[in-house]
Amino acid sequence: MVRPQEMDYHAQQHQHATGYALHGGSGHQQQQQQHHYPSHQGVQQSSSYGLPQHSQQGPPPAHYSHQQFPPPSQPGYPPQHSFPQQQPPPRHQQSHFQHQQQHMIIGDRTITGHSHQHQQQPPPPQAMAQGLSVQPYIQPIVGRLPANRPVVKLSLSLIETYKRINEVYYEEKQSKKAEKKTIAAVAKAQSHIHEQQQKDSQIDQTQQQQRGDGVNNNGYDDEHFDYILKSGETFNSRYIIQEKIGKGSFGQVVRAIDKKTNKDVAIKIIKSKRPFQLQAKTEIELLTHLRERDQDGSNNIVKLATHFIYRNHQCIVFEMLSLNLYDYLKFTEFGGVNLNLIRRFAQQILKALRFLARPDVDVIHCDLKPENILLRHPKRSEIKVIDFGSSCKSDKRMYSYIQSRFYRSPEVMLGLPYSVAIDMWSLGCILVEMHTGEPLFSGSDQFDQMQKIVKILGIVPDEMLNSSSDKIRLQFFEKKVTKYGTETWLLKKKRDQREICPSTDPIASLTSVICDESNKKKKYPSAETGQSSLSYKMFVDMIYKMLTYRPEVRIRPEEALQHPFIVACETPQTNRSTPSTNRSTPPTNKSSSNTFQS
Repeated sequence: MVRPQEMDYHAQQHQHATGYALHGGSGHQQQQQQHHYPSHQGVQQSSSYGLPQHSQQGPPPAHYSHQQFPPPSQPGYPPQHSFPQQQPPPRHQQSHFQHQQQHMIIGDRTITGHSHQHQQQPPPPQAMAQGLSVQPYIQPIVGRLPANRPVVKLSLSLIETYKRINEVYYEEKQSKKAEKKTIAAVAKAQSHIHEQQQKDSQIDQTQQQQRGDGVNNNGYDDEHFDYILKSGETFNSRYIIQEKIGKGSFGQVVRAIDKKTNKDVAIKIIKSKRPFQLQAKTEIELLTHLRERDQDGSNNIVKLATHFIYRNHQCIVFEMLSLNLYDYLKFTEFGGVNLNLIRRFAQQILKALRFLARPDVDVIHCDLKPENILLRHPKRSEIKVIDFGSSCKSDKRMYSYIQSRFYRSPEVMLGLPYSVAIDMWSLGCILVEMHTGEPLFSGSDQFDQMQKIVKILGIVPDEMLNSSSDKIRLQFFEKKVTKYGTETWLLKKKRDQREICPSTDPIASLTSVICDESNKKKKYPSAETGQSSLSYKMFVDMIYKMLTYRPEVRIRPEEALQHPFIVACETPQTNRSTPSTNRSTPPTNKSSSNTFQS
């Protein structure tokens, strides 16, 4: 026989399984409720509808007993007034019972619930009408398992799993293979670099053992700070030194073989003293500037290849050229060359000066002389202008003492501002020297140089002398009062020296010097060398315009290229192909070096 309390317990369990249950029953009912939905101890909870829930175990109160409910035949639930009313706890107490969401996985379904704050179903309409409070019920949330869970990957997605395993395996295999190749390549490159460094070190040690004890630059330089050269020495691990081919105040020039191209190059080795190094830096800047504006090499300017520092010496690498014009004169035993060859030389040098005078170039060579004009080939008449170590731009004139003495312009000698016109003066002196074999103005010093200029070209114009400072002009000239009471500038003379008479007819003086010297040395008829009286007349006229005192009046390169001497018809083709010198060619063993081809 089931007691009423037990019947009430079973009824409540049935109602709880369907989703709703009345608050009431025995203490066992309270214990079952707490078993499914634990609560915090010592705190009184309220349901969603404001009825109290007891956390303590024990028999239920008397008004919750089964006997107090209405008969089963009566529809609905007991009226609201059948239960005692109680206000819900404060908000701060309600928040104390809210906890994080909990998840349960059963089979292939996921049930989500809360520990105290549950998802609730709305109460039945009868309960709402009766005003009864019902116990909340957890509503499970059902969904599929995530695709990345192992149980799914090893069951439903097994084929895709095996495919992905294959992909990962071959990707790792390919990556390891590429990594091995990279490591092998790097090791090979490092080994090659190490071997090259060992070779260079051995070469340096050998060179050091062969070198004598220098007095400067850690033993590498002589007393003049020039590098002590050894044949076969390698510069910058690339250039093998062959021989020294030139020397100057700047340092020395050597011929070397470029191991990279297997061609000859010329290396200018600057002295290790700081002033020369700074000057070389300016030269490199100007050469780079010229190379950028003469990329095709059509303006007869030497081409810079590269530059580097080797044992405190600035080294500048150029294309290898042939003889300079002074060496060529030596091959002729200073007999000079004919006017046809002079015309070809003049045309090419004027083209170079026209390029330097361009506004976008604007470079003054400042040291034009036969030594700085080189043949491209020993059997051809093409030339190039070299050595920009003293050069500058017109707006950045750095030096006042420039140009070699024989080719120095009067404005430089008087300390006046100078421009590209000083190079035209130098060219006029060079062309005369190349024809006669002797310098036109070969002064032994600055004072003697001015005397020789005045003797042929006359006195320097007063406006130039008045513009010069007393410190400079009084070295060469002095003021005298004439018998007519006027002041004039006269050329000074040294003690025990005969008085120099300035020329009153510069063209006649130039004609006398050029023709007399050439007539003394020529061995060929005029018809064969193209040296007719008309050619001489045009040549002297061009030289006179190049040697005009006032630089603003002096002929410019583009005007000189249109001068009758330059554009005049040359001799027949036979003479153009192998022009001869004024003198007989040098000895037989050297004749091949002095017979040019067009």
